[in-house]
Amino acid sequence: MRLLPSPLLVAALVWGASSILPAAELPQANIIASPGAAYSETARVWQGIPGIDRTPKGRLWAAWYSGDVGEGNLGNYALVASSGNDGKSWSKPVVVIEGPKGTAVVDPLPWVDPLGRLWIFYKQVTPRTAGQPESGFAGTFAIRADDPEKAEPQWTAPQLIGEGGTLFGKPLVLPDGRWLAPFFVSARSAWKDQMAGKETGTIVSSDAGATWAWQGGTSIAPDLRNFSEATLAPRKDGSILMAIRTQKGLYESTSSDAGKTWSEAVPMAGFSPGPATRACLLRLKSGAFLLVYHEPEATTSGKYPRAKLTAWLSDDEGRTWPHKLLLDERARVSYPDAAQAPDGRIFITYDLGRYEAADKAILLSVIKEEDVRAGKLVSAGSMTKKVINQAFAYGNHGELRDEAKVAESMPEKEAFDLYLLIGQSNMAGRGLLPLEDRLSRERVLKFSARNVWAPGVEPLHTDKPAIAGAGLGMSFARQMAEAKPKVTIGLIPCAVGGTPLDRWIKGGDLYAQALVRAREAMKSGNLKGILWHQGEADSGSEEKARSYAQRLAGMVKDLRADLGAGEVPFVAGELGEFLERTNKEGEPSFWPVVNDQLATLPGLVPNAAVVDSAGLKHKGDVVHFDTPSLREFGVRYTTAMKGLQEAQR
Repeated sequence: MRLLPSPLLVAALVWGASSILPAAELPQANIIASPGAAYSETARVWQGIPGIDRTPKGRLWAAWYSGDVGEGNLGNYALVASSGNDGKSWSKPVVVIEGPKGTAVVDPLPWVDPLGRLWIFYKQVTPRTAGQPESGFAGTFAIRADDPEKAEPQWTAPQLIGEGGTLFGKPLVLPDGRWLAPFFVSARSAWKDQMAGKETGTIVSSDAGATWAWQGGTSIAPDLRNFSEATLAPRKDGSILMAIRTQKGLYESTSSDAGKTWSEAVPMAGFSPGPATRACLLRLKSGAFLLVYHEPEATTSGKYPRAKLTAWLSDDEGRTWPHKLLLDERARVSYPDAAQAPDGRIFITYDLGRYEAADKAILLSVIKEEDVRAGKLVSAGSMTKKVINQAFAYGNHGELRDEAKVAESMPEKEAFDLYLLIGQSNMAGRGLLPLEDRLSRERVLKFSARNVWAPGVEPLHTDKPAIAGAGLGMSFARQMAEAKPKVTIGLIPCAVGGTPLDRWIKGGDLYAQALVRAREAMKSGNLKGILWHQGEADSGSEEKARSYAQRLAGMVKDLRADLGAGEVPFVAGELGEFLERTNKEGEPSFWPVVNDQLATLPGLVPNAAVVDSAGLKHKGDVVHFDTPSLREFGVRYTTAMKGLQEAQR
């Protein structure tokens, strides 16, 4: 996909004659079409801050940002994806906007203008160089697609919109045809004199986005200022309402002269105090105002978390908000943006758990005005919590900090009991992992993908990040920790889904990998046991099934010897009784033979036990145990492990 030369680019840079940096020195982002594996879901360790809009013919466009180990870091980049079926399914990102080395691209916002062209606004930041106060640059840029009905349109080169600030709310089209956009100035700007200290305001374009000028703003006290992200909605009398993010929730200001002057910002009734985060304000086609924000609810400490994302409706243009619809009750939901289709459907995007394993999602709700009025979904086709995109890699800045904290307070080696987790997917864990099902991590650590100790939170494994979930290891660890109040439990996750026993015997790649990780982990603690669950991958061959016990016994002996662990307890688990007797091709599955073979293991190697899977259920795929069953399975493993350990005393 080539870049179109922008007919507006020259004009946009010419106005920079009044700017701080010469046009030639403006940092230009790279527009990466068909981004490769370096930008994939399994490479991204965090993501969030989305926006959404809809083309005249119905294609949806969503944008968000990611990159490096956390938001605001150098190396951040923006991603853009689309849906051609009303949000039911979404493309992989079709374009990435990435600044040159030493810059960050953040806060992308899609907007379809009155001409049907798709703009992606974004902020690009180049930090100052030490000792050079005039170095550095921050400003809003945009790229544009003039054919956004296509799944992979052509994009213009980056265009400078304005220095020193962020355009992060959809522009309004004024009655005279000009475009008015909220703009928060937070750095050096050529508009300093026009701003007169009122940094939370608007910019205006009289030439379809070719150039922009400061229009006017209001002031937010420094102790309240919190990015001052704002969003606009026009009233019938010609005035404009602005909802502004502050440290104490939402504030509001109004303008009666197309944004030239604004009233003093005051708390927005019902939403201050509230969470310090972005909101989305939208005038619906009916004339009602929609506000997507949180239902303010203080914790016992007096803080307002980003939870209970809610759609609010006003019949008096934002003066009162009597109608509401809860979109997502969970914690760590934030940054909504919305667009409305001609048929009344409202498409709302937001993020969930930017850094949380099993979250890191960009989500979509599709509702109508009547849903908000009813306080529940009543319109046909409405939906909530639809995943647009999800990231799965390990290693964001929260995890780095957690690992650093663990390193500062590691338990004494003699009080640190280690357990090696090996096998395939049912050991790795594929159970659903909602927040309410997470187990306490007190005195439980895991050996992370970077071979360092980290808090014991699920998912433990990173073998297949897109589907990793709850496993049996965490409930096992929790039970072992409760049994030994003065001991910390360390889990060494090494399982890999879909793998045969051949890869786990000596000479196999997974045997070698587990050996390396276990030896490194054992520098900090003492190996007290090995947990094994595998066999589904060996059930397709009668020969492999009938030789399973002998091959596994050989692996146990070799692994104990190579780890120098003596006869460390080894606990295996039966395959699920729910497995099909034939595979997808109609050929027989010999999993019952594998289970029969497993039963003989304690007679082949000392200090080994086998845990039964009776009564445990699958999660709907007739392959993987569900979360409650995995929790129970872990308890059964604990009972077997304790028995073996006690027998050794």
